[in-house]
Amino acid sequence: MNLTTNPKLVFGLAATLITAVTASNVATAQQREVDYVVGENVFSCSTTKHRSIGSYDCRPAGDRTPRIKRLPFIDTQTGTKTLEEVPGSLNVLCDQYGCATISNQPGFPKGTMMGKGANGYFIVESGWYLDYDSNGHTTAYRVDVGPQRGYAPYKASKSKDANHGTEACFDAMVAEIQEENPNFPISFDMMNEMRAECGLPPEE
Repeated sequence: MNLTTNPKLVFGLAATLITAVTASNVATAQQREVDYVVGENVFSCSTTKHRSIGSYDCRPAGDRTPRIKRLPFIDTQTGTKTLEEVPGSLNVLCDQYGCATISNQPGFPKGTMMGKGANGYFIVESGWYLDYDSNGHTTAYRVDVGPQRGYAPYKASKSKDANHGTEACFDAMVAEIQEENPNFPISFDMMNEMRAECGLPPEE
């Protein structure tokens, strides 16, 4: 089935994201708590642009993100739910109105809302959206958690700030990730992004 020619099919949680962005300035009920695990349901977007795509990378697996994923879609006329193949990564642009896809992709027409974040270009894994963490940093959330699902934002640690410019800052970031998810693989690019956040030179 060609999703790009079937506007009746929408990603299962797309309507939730659109509603959340539209109502972002409206007071909501008290937020629920959720157990965030870095790499599984939350991921802080990089603070440096990807060397080849020129966007801030918000994908937990980075360049190892699957090229194709299967996600649930709903036929808005019949209510039928199906699993459809979609691109594993989506390029989005964020501005004062929110974040939206910048090109037509199967299942995600140009302009599909993907949350909100700092102004700029980002790359997001399909099945995730953008919002802020508790420190105001643009962060990727899996679609079943996060602020736009009624949960409190991810509370990113600021422990690295006191050691900015030292290896202790980098070590603290690694320890934080491994504490939340001991099996999460830290890629070479991600390592250098973390070093950049700490004001350290990249590893060669």
